[in-house]
Amino acid sequence: MQKQLSFFEQFGLAIKSYLTALSFVFEKGLWKYFIYSILISALLVFGGFELAKNLSDTIEKWVMSYVNINSGGGMLSFLGDTLHFLLNIGLKIVFFFVFSTFSKYILLIIMSPIMALISERTEEIVTGKIYPFNVFQFMKDILRGIIIALRNMFIEFGFIFLGFLIVWIPLIGWLSTLFLFVLSYYFYGFSMIDYISERRRSGISQSVRYVRKNKGLAIGNGFIFSLLFAIPFIGGMIAAVLAPVAACIAVLEIEKGN
Repeated sequence: MQKQLSFFEQFGLAIKSYLTALSFVFEKGLWKYFIYSILISALLVFGGFELAKNLSDTIEKWVMSYVNINSGGGMLSFLGDTLHFLLNIGLKIVFFFVFSTFSKYILLIIMSPIMALISERTEEIVTGKIYPFNVFQFMKDILRGIIIALRNMFIEFGFIFLGFLIVWIPLIGWLSTLFLFVLSYYFYGFSMIDYISERRRSGISQSVRYVRKNKGLAIGNGFIFSLLFAIPFIGGMIAAVLAPVAACIAVLEIEKGN
């Protein structure tokens, strides 16, 4: 049996798998799944940004109405303009961060049926093993994907809330921000790997143990997923197709080595 890959070896494998996945998707005809992700991503981007903008503007107006600083000139006017500027920028940054995190999970939930099919199709092409289609099993796969996404989302948002409480503390706050990013990468990769675990009929607790054992793989997959998602307009549609393909290729590579 091959020795367990180190964290950085797993991380590197996850990155390399995305490069393989890019050519794999077009060579094997999986590009058609981009059609679904285009439509869903477009709705998320335009609807989400509009919602974030409206919420930040509403809260800013509410705060300014209570502060009631006159703009008649002098120091009070300066303080009012400064507060207005900080609220305008700060709230938009906060809501954008929350929206960018939340929208990824919305994408994972809505695209769960498609991503499960992409992952399964990838394994069939690579290994030649055919999974007979079963409606009830497919519905279970979808439900499990949604449960995993919701589980990870609530855990991550709990940490985000704690992060907002300590972000103002020098050094500790900065480290907490870095931790939140890494945590989000881990959970996104978790969702991609769990599609394979479900096909292996592994329980959720078994899947959790597997991902913890291969955390470098999960973080690497989630890291590229987040980078792709950050590309305006087209990022989400690319990430939703490439991420499950890359995760499946990487897991199969580890299994082959073992």
